Amino acid sequence: MRKHKTYPNIGLSSLTAVLLAVGALLLSGCGKENSAIASADDHTGHDHAAEEGYTPIPHSHEVAGETCFICDPSKRDKGRLWCKEHDRYEDRCWLCHPELEDKSRMWCKEHSLYEDECYLCHPELKKEDGGSASVTPSAKTSEGGHALFCNEHNVPEAECGICQPDLAASLLPGDDMKVRFISEASAGKAGIRTELPRMSEAAPVIGAFCETQYNLNTLAKVTPLVGGVIRLVHKDVGEKVEAGEPLVELHSAEVAAAKSAYLSAVVELDIRKQSFERETRLQKQSVTSEKDLLEAQADFRKAELAVSNLRQRLINLGLENDEIARVENEQDTSAQLIVCAPFSGTLVDRKSVMGEAVEAGHPLFTLADLSTRWLEISVPSDHVGQLQVGQPVEAAFPELPGARITGRITWVDTSIDPDTRMIRARALVTENAEQLTSGLFGKIYIATGQKQLSAIVPKSSLQRHEGSDFVFVQNAPDLFALRRVSLGNTQNGQTQVLAGLSPRDSVVTNGSFIVMSEFLKSRLGAGCVDD
Repeated sequence: MRKHKTYPNIGLSSLTAVLLAVGALLLSGCGKENSAIASADDHTGHDHAAEEGYTPIPHSHEVAGETCFICDPSKRDKGRLWCKEHDRYEDRCWLCHPELEDKSRMWCKEHSLYEDECYLCHPELKKEDGGSASVTPSAKTSEGGHALFCNEHNVPEAECGICQPDLAASLLPGDDMKVRFISEASAGKAGIRTELPRMSEAAPVIGAFCETQYNLNTLAKVTPLVGGVIRLVHKDVGEKVEAGEPLVELHSAEVAAAKSAYLSAVVELDIRKQSFERETRLQKQSVTSEKDLLEAQADFRKAELAVSNLRQRLINLGLENDEIARVENEQDTSAQLIVCAPFSGTLVDRKSVMGEAVEAGHPLFTLADLSTRWLEISVPSDHVGQLQVGQPVEAAFPELPGARITGRITWVDTSIDPDTRMIRARALVTENAEQLTSGLFGKIYIATGQKQLSAIVPKSSLQRHEGSDFVFVQNAPDLFALRRVSLGNTQNGQTQVLAGLSPRDSVVTNGSFIVMSEFLKSRLGAGCVDD
């Protein structure tokens, strides 16, 4: 049996640790078949500590606090695999890869490098920029061009997720690392099940949160333009009204005074008009002086101006042209003022009671056109470069299961909230807006590209690791690929995979966490150290 080297705690939650432990227990019960496979492993049955050529690397530095590539991972060559089992570069580990050893080159046992590349022993080999003067092998091949191969798990070293789990963070969508189980029967005994993804057209999206609001461009506070007493309320909240339909009747002394002043000005205008016409006739007969004609003309113009001003005053109080004409024709000096709906819509709020004295500007009703709504959106700031006016959106609300609410972005804020680090945006809903109630909170998906063919997988297939999304794809009965994917919308427990999967990929849908526990076992204490 193999014993495992422990590594520092990686901060997994207790629940995750329990799940991973369950997976490990399931995998451990594979019986004699597993033992037979283990005995066939090239590494099984011997002790690396006693193996010829392997000595741990206890080392010290002359300067206190100084570090090197052995004790400080940040000083290692980027992209170069590290053998955690033997504390050296993978392409310089002859215990794992004896076929790569060049015995003609002198070997530095202290630092597990060739002497002609060990800048710790030979500082003159170090370049001015701080790097080593030797050629740095890539992560996938050795210096001589030989591919590094993990004989223990029978996959290329750079693709071995068990030995090199840190490389998963650098994967792009569609790239993967391999996880091999101890036997071909292990996955089935652990309850792992796979299925092919369902394919559908979908667009890349941004997920965010939203809140429904009235469209403030079609919302009005119906208020009187003059104080008075409410005599009659014609409508109630919830009713639909047409533009110009009476809502409230007010008794206002100021309205009565304005009507009376207007009618007096109309009478005065008529008198001044007749006087001017008479002076004009007399001037033609040379009976009156030009001075009298000019004075009559001035008085007539002043009367016209007075009527115009008082007419405008009635308009300012809320009277329409036809109402002013009726006042003039009927000589109406009543204190009645009718407050009407400014446009067609639904009364969504009422603050008017018969007999109540109200001042100018007091809201009597709130009128809204419910054929459209706003969605106020909060988007994480790391998506700011992807937001544009005109992008289509689709929102879902727990209170409206199955409802399809769509719209388009009409506004994107030009600043980020310093407290929440969110950027605000707004979408306008023009279809099915009547289903919405203001104040609902929901999830919104903003399309950032054109529709494309995408895979649909159960949400249970997804795994989150190092801030990225992954699924497991079965390549063989005992071999699984940790595949990096790009996700889209999630609805009814199904998630769109926009990149990283093909229709022929057999995706793990049941027991994904068990495969993840196998992938993470080196971090949880399992390594490559043998008995």
